[in-house]
Amino acid sequence: MAIKTIKPRILIVGAGLGGLTLAQCLRKQGIPFEIFERDTDANSRFLGWAIGVHSVVNDLVSSFPDDLPPMKESITHLAPLKLEAQISFYSDGKHVGVNSTPEKPIIRANRPRFRNWLSTHIPIQWGKRLARVEQVQDEIRLHFDDGTTAIGDILVGADGVNSFVREHLLGVSNKELLRPVPSCFIGGETTLSGEAFERQLSISHSCYIAVGPHPSKCFEFVGLNRVSPDGKSGQYYWFVTENDPSIADEDHWTKSASQAELYDHVTKLTSNFDPRFSEVVRLTPVSGVRPKPLMIRDAEIEHLPVGRITLLGDAAHPMSQFRGEGGVHALRDAINLSKAIGQLKSNDTSEIESLLGPYQKEMLERGVRAVKASRNQRSFDNLSDGKIVAWGQTPVEIPDETITLEACLP
Repeated sequence: MAIKTIKPRILIVGAGLGGLTLAQCLRKQGIPFEIFERDTDANSRFLGWAIGVHSVVNDLVSSFPDDLPPMKESITHLAPLKLEAQISFYSDGKHVGVNSTPEKPIIRANRPRFRNWLSTHIPIQWGKRLARVEQVQDEIRLHFDDGTTAIGDILVGADGVNSFVREHLLGVSNKELLRPVPSCFIGGETTLSGEAFERQLSISHSCYIAVGPHPSKCFEFVGLNRVSPDGKSGQYYWFVTENDPSIADEDHWTKSASQAELYDHVTKLTSNFDPRFSEVVRLTPVSGVRPKPLMIRDAEIEHLPVGRITLLGDAAHPMSQFRGEGGVHALRDAINLSKAIGQLKSNDTSEIESLLGPYQKEMLERGVRAVKASRNQRSFDNLSDGKIVAWGQTPVEIPDETITLEACLP
């Protein structure tokens, strides 16, 4: 039997936002951990676009060590512009949205910047693709593809939607568990400058959703990913989304479509949109269209075995992005899990179960609610009745504005 320790050693699989948040929280508490990432380095894989960090900003700051650089300045996608995070919704001539306020701070974070900030003083072990998990008495042993192993007291699967740890824990394959969200997401990226950049910032500082004229077949999401260092241009990404129950079919037309065909499709879908909203699509070159549509899958996981293995983030509650909540739930999971682990006085199995059981119960119940709510908001048909939630808040009517770069630059 493993020797009892005052501070059990934590093995974290996945150095994404959730896994790194947990690592920082454990580092502050002096709890030993190792964190493993399958990527070979920080830049080997596309990390995704901007993410709204809301409702946990103050908790993150208080849960982290005080040797990290300033949070907002380090991760905001708006730097160096003097603008606050903002999301807007446009439908039937109405403009509602959510703004960051001192009372409810929101940071729209560029993901690579956020990950780099979370990685501060964290010894990530790169190129560690998990091959096998085994529990030998009171020890968790990890076996990696490169032949190395790791031993600890608790394993945390923070390894995303297609979680290896979840498959091991549940004994169910990801293919069986995950279900496709019946929507087709065709996306693209482009960089805008000058007046075109100003027009997009005027529509919304961070991101917006525009619903086509009634009866609408689609909606458009446009997001600012990051601003250039000189503040004169912005890198944008967009998705035009329509309901499509056949999106997961192997012979779906988008699987073999060219970028030009995908571009033609979205330009037709947005041809009757207000020109302000379709401009970003029109200004995107065909080469900027993503070659394949984005496939979103979610799952309602209501129960997990309670023991030395647990999950957080997308590994526990994979959800669609329609309410912008997935990342924040991962951060919340990490904070809550670190508090539970911080109460452990030994590596005794019964003590671990008594503290991780309540963590999992709250996390799963909260996650299932979020998965359902995100899926139900998929069409945005209920914009006008106040049922939309974004960044943890119900959008309210906000006035239109005109942004000039000159006024926003330091």
